[in-house]
Amino acid sequence: MRAVIADDEGLIRRYVREILESNGYEVAGEAEDGMDAVTVCRDTRPDFVIMDIHMPVMTGLEAVRVINEEQLAGFVIILTADRNKETAEKAAELDVMGYVAKPADENTLIPAIKIAEHEYRQIKGMKQEIDRTREALEGRKHIERAKGLIMERQSMTEKEAFRYIRKLSMDKGKTMAEVAKTMLKAYGEAVK
Repeated sequence: MRAVIADDEGLIRRYVREILESNGYEVAGEAEDGMDAVTVCRDTRPDFVIMDIHMPVMTGLEAVRVINEEQLAGFVIILTADRNKETAEKAAELDVMGYVAKPADENTLIPAIKIAEHEYRQIKGMKQEIDRTREALEGRKHIERAKGLIMERQSMTEKEAFRYIRKLSMDKGKTMAEVAKTMLKAYGEAVK
């Protein structure tokens, strides 16, 4: 997995880099402020970001907001000396996957990354399943609309219209949803 490290202290960045690399992670880039963190993430599209909160130019939380909105990284872990409850709550609202207090070592940072990685993969899997379900539902809606138009325009029963779409699907090597969508467009219907 590829990481970006964002911290205004060079010594911290080097220390975190050593921890990550000694545990098999690749460091795709480093940043010394929030603005640079966003730029490095745009350029490298890392799997995750280790982000300090208090940095010049743009804070870590401001950078996290941009990184998440633009989907520039899989997940973000906050690494900070700030133990303020309100700051942690703000980070949670931005969907950070971990909050590690400085000074961090390998025994605190690596488990946080492993847990965040696991959670991220679970969430990603659920989102993919939701997308597949949404696509299937949209396809079903297209089939129903196309079936209705065929029944109306070609005086077919519902069963005949369904068989007609299914036959076209097999003949053309397309899904029934793709055939239905094409038919709807051909009939001048709006299709999402």
